[in-house]
Amino acid sequence: MDLVKPLVDYGEQRHGWIAANQRAAHALWSCIERGDCGENQMKVVILVSNEFPMSLMKDKYIGGEMIWAMSTIRALENMGHTVLYAVDVPAAVQLYHLFDPLVKILIMNGEQIQECCGIDYCLKSEHNPAGIPIWKMFAFSFWVNPATDLGNQWTLSPEDYGTNTFLGYSIEAQCELRPFVPHAKRAKQIYIIAKYVTFFDQEKTAWPTDFFEAAAAEVGVEFVTGTHVGDRPDLFPASKHVHNLGSVLTQSDFYGNLSHSVALLGVGDPVTSPTPYDALCLGVPFINPVQMWDPTNPDDRTRWSTQHDPLKELDPPFVYHVKRRDRAAFVAAVRGAVENPISSHVLNRMRMRSVEKRLEDIINRDWRKEAEAILERRRSGAEAGYLFTL
Repeated sequence: MDLVKPLVDYGEQRHGWIAANQRAAHALWSCIERGDCGENQMKVVILVSNEFPMSLMKDKYIGGEMIWAMSTIRALENMGHTVLYAVDVPAAVQLYHLFDPLVKILIMNGEQIQECCGIDYCLKSEHNPAGIPIWKMFAFSFWVNPATDLGNQWTLSPEDYGTNTFLGYSIEAQCELRPFVPHAKRAKQIYIIAKYVTFFDQEKTAWPTDFFEAAAAEVGVEFVTGTHVGDRPDLFPASKHVHNLGSVLTQSDFYGNLSHSVALLGVGDPVTSPTPYDALCLGVPFINPVQMWDPTNPDDRTRWSTQHDPLKELDPPFVYHVKRRDRAAFVAAVRGAVENPISSHVLNRMRMRSVEKRLEDIINRDWRKEAEAILERRRSGAEAGYLFTL
């Protein structure tokens, strides 16, 4: 019997994780029996957070968390780790029981870790010695706050917030699927990130409608977006120069329109989206709204709050930082993007090799020793928190 081919191949349908688990488990058992496992094959990583099994679905929604999850899976596979998927906490416990002590870490969301801590057969304890040690569970969280009782170090982040453990992600693989569009063949259009029409609310948006009119008149550009209008069409910019492509853009249509644009424009939301990274890789500069700044020192970037803070370090021609409601600066940024085309640009921290290096460090780090230090501090009263079993 072929122990590598799955017993049932679901392909990219809803339950594709079943075939993936069969394939990975059979390959691991076979190599152990033969004694020829790859360098990292006996280091098992269990992926529990919802984005991971969902990433194997056909016609999946591609949001920021999903892009991050897909990058993490690709990095693990490139490194040769055995990757197993759990669709919920009970499934994670079963997989852990089967593959402990080969399991290096489990990547979950914060709610799942909290759920495990409340299930007597899930968390390792004096009464459940076969349970999952809390120090093997890592929270997969897009935001800056810690998402597990063990704190920032056990919270994995897509960006280097300076607090949590920075895992990061790469968009190289997705970018490479689409050929670079020569600037001479691009439309003189700017793509606006605005999935929801509420992002254009004149009370909240960085750019009033007349800004689009001014840029069209002075630079000769048009604006396109893919916006869900719903029952609030009144919020969409009342300008003949802003064109809505609709809210049902396929991933291919989205990248097609983005790659044929001369710039990507933020309006304030969504924050820290992967789209500006996609744009830069496709040779599309990003206009980043500065939402708040120090009025006594407006050029101090450390005091800025922008739509995409991780890109505050970049300057034109890659990223144009424009303070909200500054029409002259807005038009100047549009002109700068049009007149100074860029080649494909990927930040070093977002190269797949960089993601793999950080992931390798996370997997191989002595987390038990660090958890032991936390436990000692809690026992001594120097730190608040419940007492766990190592």
